[in-house]
Amino acid sequence: MDIDRIRTSIKKIGKYAERNGWEKAAFRLLEGVKEAVDNRVYSEEISMVPASVHLSEEESYFRLSLIIPVCDPDIDDFAHLLDSLIQQTFSGFEVVIADGSSGTEIEDVVRTYDEDPGAGIDIKYFKLSENLGISGNTNEAVKKASGDYLTFIDHDDFLEADALSETVKKIKEGALIVYTDEDKYDGRSDRFLSPNRKPDFNLDLLLSNNYICHMLTVKRDLIEKAGGFRSEYDGAQDHDLLLRLSETVPREKISHIPKILYHWRITDNSTSGNPDSKLYAYENGKKAVQDYFARRGINAEVRETAHRGFYHPDYRDAGTDKDEYILFTDNKLLPLTPEYEKCLAGYFQRSEVGIVGARIIGKTGRTVSNGYRMDQDGRRVPEYGRIDYRFSGYMHRASMTRETEAVSVHAFAIRKSLKDLISRDAFEMCRKVREQGYLVIVDPSILFRI
Repeated sequence: MDIDRIRTSIKKIGKYAERNGWEKAAFRLLEGVKEAVDNRVYSEEISMVPASVHLSEEESYFRLSLIIPVCDPDIDDFAHLLDSLIQQTFSGFEVVIADGSSGTEIEDVVRTYDEDPGAGIDIKYFKLSENLGISGNTNEAVKKASGDYLTFIDHDDFLEADALSETVKKIKEGALIVYTDEDKYDGRSDRFLSPNRKPDFNLDLLLSNNYICHMLTVKRDLIEKAGGFRSEYDGAQDHDLLLRLSETVPREKISHIPKILYHWRITDNSTSGNPDSKLYAYENGKKAVQDYFARRGINAEVRETAHRGFYHPDYRDAGTDKDEYILFTDNKLLPLTPEYEKCLAGYFQRSEVGIVGARIIGKTGRTVSNGYRMDQDGRRVPEYGRIDYRFSGYMHRASMTRETEAVSVHAFAIRKSLKDLISRDAFEMCRKVREQGYLVIVDPSILFRI
């Protein structure tokens, strides 16, 4: 780690402590050390992975438009992005570049690719009369696009060679929205860091954080019907769009590719490298989530958590009727969250929620229950089990409200209409709840101690 990176890390911890106190900062520092070790292992592993040999020569019955709003990126980084597009194993796409830059450097770079017959990419470039911001510039690019599906790419990031081929596969299977896993790339050290391995579509996780982020592809008419990107949410414009789309697009039409196909470049001016570089983005993200609840008439107060860009909806003032739910708490558990019943019950304002679980910790603070999943061998595995509850876990998801496969039967609330499904077998009960079309959610902020 170079001196600049050490200084940046110290600055981040200092700002974190200002917001959350030194005790929480100490736990964040310890977790950061583990992340640094994991990043080194990941960087070494990815450097040994051979380039993809997957080829897709078949032309598809639809066209893909890559939407790239540009505003004064590093020229070399922008060229690196174009190089990664040339290397794509799928050829049925166009590149639409809306340039809001102050100079002509981008146009000069694009011309060199346009004039190179060996590049083999169809570029639509146009210079904007003024910089309209990320949403405005993106909307202008969308207007110029001819594709049935639109893929959104930042102007200094880059793709794996089979990113578009894998996306097209999902579209051919019927997906209307497609997203991929991603990581971060540090050009100074030429290392790949922070692999973000995402779950399949998870509404409550999306209400907690824009975990989908990059790379996102959406059917064009969905964006047009939604009214495009909204400038008042700049910095979180994709989060706002995804939340609006989630209200109309069936979840089975939202497809996740569990492969790291997108590389998010770390720069001093991006949130990937400096979380405090665009504080307005986090405020707008909070506003996007709050507005989602307002549109649905749900009484929830969205607050920022200890981590930038992560939110928690508080339902405790919802006034949910006790006839709507049944509460189960083991009398051996000590509730640590004031008004925990109101916190659990408030979720039932949402018609799609069937059961809500809490987090249970042991006397030493280690997690006993924070949702469960079934592993590939059919074993029931506690999510984020045995970590101290003050750690936020991988991608902070141990601290985030999310859909889960099963909750603990020792602390949960269930919709009263589902009372016949109540069982001491958590997996069986939660499976039946999902079969009835309801969500199973765990809220780690609602705490009980054994």
